[in-house]
Amino acid sequence: MERISIIGSGAWGTALAQIIANRGQSVTLWARRLELSATINEKHENTENLPGIPLNKEIRTTNDIREAANAGIILLVCPAQAQRETLKSINSATKSNPVLVLCSKGIELQTGLMMSEVAQEIMPGSPVCILSGPNFAREIASGQPAATTLACADETLARKIQESIGSPYFRPYITDDLTGVQIAGALKNVIAIACGLAQGLGFGESTRASLVTRGMAEIVRLGCAMGARAETFLGLSGMGDLMLTCSSLQSRNFSLGVALGEGKKLEDLRKNSRSVTEGVHTAEAGLSLAAKRKVEMPVTKAVHQCLNEGRKLDDALKELLNRPFGTE
Repeated sequence: MERISIIGSGAWGTALAQIIANRGQSVTLWARRLELSATINEKHENTENLPGIPLNKEIRTTNDIREAANAGIILLVCPAQAQRETLKSINSATKSNPVLVLCSKGIELQTGLMMSEVAQEIMPGSPVCILSGPNFAREIASGQPAATTLACADETLARKIQESIGSPYFRPYITDDLTGVQIAGALKNVIAIACGLAQGLGFGESTRASLVTRGMAEIVRLGCAMGARAETFLGLSGMGDLMLTCSSLQSRNFSLGVALGEGKKLEDLRKNSRSVTEGVHTAEAGLSLAAKRKVEMPVTKAVHQCLNEGRKLDDALKELLNRPFGTE
């Protein structure tokens, strides 16, 4: 059985380690900090990121990147904006070409590249898969049933990874549309912030349903302009993930939007949070991609202006509501 490592000991990385270990397979989980690595190994619990959930004792945690890089399959669960540097560390620590399963949802802000493009640039010899879907880490780590999307250009490799990480309660469905899966996974975080803002401002379910639907329309426009297939956005990595992320305070992006809508300051929220809210970066990166392809994304634009340009929520909302009526 091929050795599997997971880079990133946050909630989702730990949940994925739990899935694999529960299949009876050993897995190495890399933690950046030695003290967290030691705590997980000793207590069999990620007390920082998944407190209260007992972890399978087959999970071995290390903070030695060389040990973690010595695997045939590596799941990368680091923040999207940190993926380039993490890949450089893996590349320098291994002499092989492991399969890379990218589990972070985002677009690199400085370059506008998708995560698969960053991986191919840093480790061109390694095959790339994308894992993305409507999955909350705590629920998955607790063994609650869910499904997800596994995107890979090579169907044989996709089926190998599917068998390596899938289980009766965690079901990966295969597609070869890497672009669609990544664009959907990244930009749904922006729409989730918009929905959170609406809730924080006191608006109801009708407003959220409208934002989800129009948000998906602009995600599909951008994705198709980049070569994705429209049907991808109807699946788990598209509408499934969007519905989940836009409707629960378990979502970091939705809960950030709610707090901002209630009047809290972005810098204070980010200062007091250990987790990364990818939608803040993705709003800017997504708009840049849209501008290059002449794609209109009004919801994403409004979120970006509020988060990154200091625009007042009332002004952004007024502009959205005063747009010309259109067709569907």
